[in-house]
Amino acid sequence: MKIKVFNIDKLKIEDINDKVIRVKAIILNSQNEVLLGEAFGTVQFPGGHIKEDEEFDVGLKRELEEETGIVFDDVGTPFFGIKHLIKDFPVIGNNRSIEIYYYLIKSDIKYNLDNIKLDDQERTGNFKLYYMPLKKLKKHLKLREKDNKINKVINKEMILALKELKKVM
Repeated sequence: MKIKVFNIDKLKIEDINDKVIRVKAIILNSQNEVLLGEAFGTVQFPGGHIKEDEEFDVGLKRELEEETGIVFDDVGTPFFGIKHLIKDFPVIGNNRSIEIYYYLIKSDIKYNLDNIKLDDQERTGNFKLYYMPLKKLKKHLKLREKDNKINKVINKEMILALKELKKVM
């Protein structure tokens, strides 16, 4: 698995005193459409934070059930990772490692809004799910950058994951 590291602050591993791990799924159906989640004007692949001592696949299954209502027996293994090493984030003295691992799940199971379990923040952010043709996704992401400034960072990560996905498919 390839891991892309961003370390503009030139931190060393021993400088890191905080770690966040996320897992994301590129859920691709037989029509070559990708399932996307959206909240607060930000488009993302479904997934989320890993809890302390939680296995990645277990955390991804939990997050996917919460956000999509789909229960997956197997999510496979990640095909790509991104790691950010950030000095003084979110406060001075906190040097954070943010790791994001991407999985490919091929599935025609439809999301089930009756079974999703959103947290308060997701409900407040007008959370929704929809499918986007894979060939239109990059353009869709670029158009959404004006909706929320964080989209520029998230979109860059999503596009990197899509490039890696093409290599493994």
